[in-house]
Amino acid sequence: MTHTEAATAMPQTPRHAQIAMAMVCLLGMAVFTSVAFTNIAVLGLVLLAPFAWRDYLKTKQVIEPDAKLFLGFVLALCVWDVCTNVLAGFGLGAALKDLLHDLRTLGFVVVLWAVFVNPRVARVAFWAFAGSVLLLGSLNLLLTLTGYVPEGEYFTTGYMRMSHMSHMYGQALVGLVFVLAQMWLVRPQLAWRVAVPLVLLVASLFLASERRTGWLLLASGFGVWGLLNAKRLFVGKYKWLLLLAVVGVMGVVSTSDVVHRRMALAAVEFGQYLAMTPQERSAAVFGSVSVRMQYAATAWETIKQSNWWVGVGSLGFSQAYQAAATALGVAPQSWATYNWGNPHNEYLYMLATTGVVGLALYLAIFVQACRVAWSKTDEVQRIGLVMFVFLFMLSITTNSMMIDMEEGHFTLLILLVFLAPKSLELAKPQTQTL
Repeated sequence: MTHTEAATAMPQTPRHAQIAMAMVCLLGMAVFTSVAFTNIAVLGLVLLAPFAWRDYLKTKQVIEPDAKLFLGFVLALCVWDVCTNVLAGFGLGAALKDLLHDLRTLGFVVVLWAVFVNPRVARVAFWAFAGSVLLLGSLNLLLTLTGYVPEGEYFTTGYMRMSHMSHMYGQALVGLVFVLAQMWLVRPQLAWRVAVPLVLLVASLFLASERRTGWLLLASGFGVWGLLNAKRLFVGKYKWLLLLAVVGVMGVVSTSDVVHRRMALAAVEFGQYLAMTPQERSAAVFGSVSVRMQYAATAWETIKQSNWWVGVGSLGFSQAYQAAATALGVAPQSWATYNWGNPHNEYLYMLATTGVVGLALYLAIFVQACRVAWSKTDEVQRIGLVMFVFLFMLSITTNSMMIDMEEGHFTLLILLVFLAPKSLELAKPQTQTL
C-alpha cells in the first residue's frame, strides 16, 4: 500500500471533534483556575454538540442499555427539578431558567455525550485535567517548601486571585492519584512515569494544602481501591510495594505541621460544638467544622418544615433556609461571615429542594454510573470511574456539586470522560509499526 493510499484509508477526525479537543483542553486546564474560561469551554462544547450528535446518528452508533438508563435518570432528575419549582408556586419560565444553573452539572452530560463518545476527545480532556492538576499541585508544593507561600495556603489566592484552587485538593487530586496507581498496576512498565507524579501529588496534598477533605478522601479511598484490586495487591511483590507506599504516606503526614494543626482544630471544634446547647450553637459558630454542622442542622430544619416528597424547590430554598436559620436563632454576625446559601451537604440539599423523589433519582444516577463503568473492558476506565464516584459521594457530605460550580464542572468532565467512550485506553501500550 502506498503512502497516499494509507493516508486515504485512515479515518480522519471530524472538524467538530478537532475543535472539541481544543475546548476540552481549555476546560481541563481552567476548571480549577478560571470561572470565565471554564464557562467559555463549556459553551463551546455545547455549541459543538449538535454536530457531534449528527455524526453519531449518521454513523448509526448505539448507546448501550446501561448507559441509556443512566442518561434516563439524568433527564428524569432535570424534569423533576422543574416540576418541584412549579409545584412550589414558581412560573415555568423561571423554573426552566433555574434549571440551567441547578443541573448543568448533570444535565449537560446528556447534551455532551456524543462529543465525548470520541475516545480521542475524552483522552485529551483527561490528560488536560491531569496535567493541570499536576502542574498546579507541584508549583504550589515548590512555593510552599521554598517559603514563598505560607504552609497550607495557595499561591493562586495571593498572586492570581483564583480563590477556588482549594477545590482541586479534594476529589480531583485524590481521584487522579488512584487513576495513576491503577495505570501502574495495569502496566508496570510505566514505573517512574507514574511514580513521580504520584509522589508529587501526595506530597502537595499533605504539605501544601489545608483541605482536610482531601486527606480523609485519600485515607478512605485507599481502602476501597485496595478491595477493588485485592487479588493483585495482597500477593507477591505488590504487597510489599503497598506496604512501602503506606509507610511513605505516613512519613509525609508525620512531618506536616499543617495536617497536625488542622486535624487538632477539627477535633476541638467538634467537641465544643457537641458541648453547646442548640441556642449556643446558633449564636456562636466559630470554625469550618462547627459551621458545617450548623448548616446541616439548619437544612434538616428546612426539610422538616417542607413537603418530604417534593421539597421546596431550588428557587424557594434560599427563603426557606433563611427562615429555618432565623427560627434556630442564627446570629447576624454569622450571616455576615459565613455562606448560608450553601448547606455544604448535597444529600440534605437535594432532599430539601427536590424531596425524597429527587434524592432517589440523584442517588440512582451515581449507582447507574458505576454499573455503566463496570461493563467497560478498559480496567483503568472501570476502576477509575468507580473510585471517582466513591469520592464524589463521600465529599458531598461536606460540600456541594450543585452550588459550587468548580466541583460541578469537574463532576461533569469526569462522568463524560469515563462513561461516554467505549474504551478510554489510558494505559494501552503504544502499537509498534514496521
